[in-house]
Amino acid sequence: MTEKEFLDYCQGQLSGPLKQEDIITMLTAWGTINYSAGYKKALEDHDIEPTKDNKKE
Repeated sequence: MTEKEFLDYCQGQLSGPLKQEDIITMLTAWGTINYSAGYKKALEDHDIEPTKDNKKE
């Protein structure tokens, strides 16, 4: 899913016009999703097992 697809999906969940805080919330969520996915991928790429200290959900 791309950023645009994610924003389109989020916009579809709202009724009424988008407010600035809606866009900020959506972009924050998108950034968190990408960070988490990248963190997990980096652990996998370096054969690091998630532990209590480095586990991201």
